[in-house]
Amino acid sequence: MSHFKERNEKNCLNCSNEVAGRYCQHCGQENVEVKESFWHLVIHLIEDITHFDGKIWVTLKYLLFKPAFLTRQYLIGKRATYLHPIRMYVFISAIFLLFIFSGSSHTEQEKTLINNPIQSDSLYNNENMFVLDFGKSSNQYSTKAAYSAAQAKLPKAQQDNWITTKINNKNIDIQQKYKGNNAEILNAIAEQFQHQFSKILYISLPLFAFFLWLLYYRNKNIYFVDHLIFSIHTYCAFFIILFLSSVADKIGVFIFNKSIPYLNLITFLLMCWYLYKSLRNQFLQSRIKTVLKFLLLNFLSLLLMSILLIGFIVFSVFNL
Repeated sequence: MSHFKERNEKNCLNCSNEVAGRYCQHCGQENVEVKESFWHLVIHLIEDITHFDGKIWVTLKYLLFKPAFLTRQYLIGKRATYLHPIRMYVFISAIFLLFIFSGSSHTEQEKTLINNPIQSDSLYNNENMFVLDFGKSSNQYSTKAAYSAAQAKLPKAQQDNWITTKINNKNIDIQQKYKGNNAEILNAIAEQFQHQFSKILYISLPLFAFFLWLLYYRNKNIYFVDHLIFSIHTYCAFFIILFLSSVADKIGVFIFNKSIPYLNLITFLLMCWYLYKSLRNQFLQSRIKTVLKFLLLNFLSLLLMSILLIGFIVFSVFNL
């Protein structure tokens, strides 16, 4: 209950129905005076933050140290004590993305792009020049008109197909826009990919839940939405683990001027352990079955993330 003064009038200001008591029985709005002092606003803000913090610390404790506990609690109806999964996912993913990208330099982003799976096929040729033409450089043409004229002189069978033509034309546009400055081009791609990266996470989440549904489809008591809740909790835990790993790495660089040895391996093993324990605790199957489904789930997830990463990098390039 808030500390605001209750109105003498009994008409709800939100839905206009008659109010019997402090709260409207139809819409739930509190029947209080609409004029708020600055002090009331401060008190209201403090109450909201305290209430949120109280829930989030309890939620995080169980999320990290009791894998799948929150999912089981949610599915049996015990929900008021913990943050709602959707609200928690939006909050944690936003903090994670803000921290990861705000702390990275363009050089690091460029290294990420250079080392991605499509490096040898789409971004660079042997002369380390930026091209999109999968091996047949269009840098020899300064304009699209020159490229089109050169194509027109070739026999029909030797002309580039529609896809290659689109790629080469885009490459010419990029070269003209950035005046052939490869560093600026990579920076632009990195910025575009940064804006798109959160979409990868949001798209992959329901697909991850779909993979779970396929692996556990024989359990008729668990529905797709239940797998989605499990996936949200798993993603949130992964975000926090990656966040803590990144913080530890930055501390190591600051103190010792180098990264912590084997930190990436430790992080990977910790995430694997967490996923395995979550599957075991949630679905209560034998260790052998859980390990097999754990391996299948990781294979499908790796395949999915590779496709999404490649797709969004290409999308980022074409969105320049």
